[in-house]
Amino acid sequence: MSKQPNVLMFIPHDLGDYLNCYDHSDIVSPNLDRMAEDGVKFTSYFAVAPECTASRSSMLMGTYTHQNGLEGLAGMGWELHEPEKHLASRLRDNGYETCLFGLQHETSGPSEKLGYMNCFTESKKVGDVCDAVNNFLQQRKDQDTPWFIHAGFTDVHRPWPETTTFKPEDVILPSYLPDLPEVRRDYTLFYQNIMEMDAAVGRVIDELDRLGLRDDTLIVFTTDHGSPFPRAKATFYDPGIRIPLIMSHPSLGSGKTISALCSNLDYSPTIMDFCKKQVPSDIEGISMMPLLTGERESLRTEVFGAMYYDVSYDPMYYVRTEEFKYIRSFGVDKDEAAGADPRVLAAFKAGQWIRFDDYDVMTSLTWKAMEHPCLLPPKEELYDLKSDPLELNNLAADLDYAEVLEEMRDLLGKMLHDTNSPLPEKHIQPPQAQVDASKRYGEMLNLDRDKARACSKY
Repeated sequence: MSKQPNVLMFIPHDLGDYLNCYDHSDIVSPNLDRMAEDGVKFTSYFAVAPECTASRSSMLMGTYTHQNGLEGLAGMGWELHEPEKHLASRLRDNGYETCLFGLQHETSGPSEKLGYMNCFTESKKVGDVCDAVNNFLQQRKDQDTPWFIHAGFTDVHRPWPETTTFKPEDVILPSYLPDLPEVRRDYTLFYQNIMEMDAAVGRVIDELDRLGLRDDTLIVFTTDHGSPFPRAKATFYDPGIRIPLIMSHPSLGSGKTISALCSNLDYSPTIMDFCKKQVPSDIEGISMMPLLTGERESLRTEVFGAMYYDVSYDPMYYVRTEEFKYIRSFGVDKDEAAGADPRVLAAFKAGQWIRFDDYDVMTSLTWKAMEHPCLLPPKEELYDLKSDPLELNNLAADLDYAEVLEEMRDLLGKMLHDTNSPLPEKHIQPPQAQVDASKRYGEMLNLDRDKARACSKY
């Protein structure tokens, strides 16, 4: 038995909160549902960003991307300023054997620079990754050195296999999407991959039980951001940033639900705290351990997000409280966009449906079926989440909400100041690799960066 808890972390791509235990009754996810029953489920847990690198770097560094250096995707010329502050490095330096299985999205260089001592990355598909984890567990079952495993996989990112056991008529579509055959078909493929992912994760949990390691291991399941559909991934609406967090360990109890507002900035300090390591003082995240132990019922009154680059430059921030959401875009107004590199500015072809000209969603079966001219997104959005949970009625110009708007502006302004955000003073300039990638994807998407397409809403 190890003197300190092992940590096993599962991170799929693009899942959103699409699990049965998160009230998606048409999803088949029995293993993760069982994990939630055996552990703790967070229901108001939000990603800093609706894209992979930005969210994962914030989660595993505990800082916003304008602080850690990953303002754009790893692989498009962006790199961490201080990789030694990655969670894997911090745990390695505290006596953990740190292992990466499959995918990480925080560097395009060697994963060892993030602090991983062992890297098993021959495949990034969920079945192969989970089989490799099981092989590792069998070899380490009698060792005393605690280990930290990051099991990441490309699932459930597009493209998905074309074979599915789900029926289109059984899909419960979000009410903000049109009920079209292509949309239903797209969701059945998504559901199939979720079910396959759940089965693979379940094999690892079963192996932990078989080897007698379950009581010594904190199991964590989360994801990076929302599902790869319009008004979800690549947006700051709740379907783009609300994500699952399930934690299981005997010390945490079972069948618990935590509804307190939390950010995935809080992930790294929580893991450090659980492992009884000193929580770093140079991060923005807050340990969620007081929520897990029942010492407190809440930690935050608001959560924030920041996102700059994906395929294109579309700088955005959000602040969310229990009652309201405020979204601020700095690339849609011509005067405010002055100073940004015009070669990488978003084309806004998909309006508010898809931001950052996200390639995966804009080439999806769903968007192809509903594609249409869209209005230029507003630079300010304000939503009353109690009366308008789907965030369809922008109240930024409503005089009845003028005081709320000012309060949300002030909250965001304080965050920008306290975290040394470059905006609103200056735009973030791209490395050449980002310029090249933006050009390549822009050509594939037939984007017109010189003219935002303005017409009627869908």
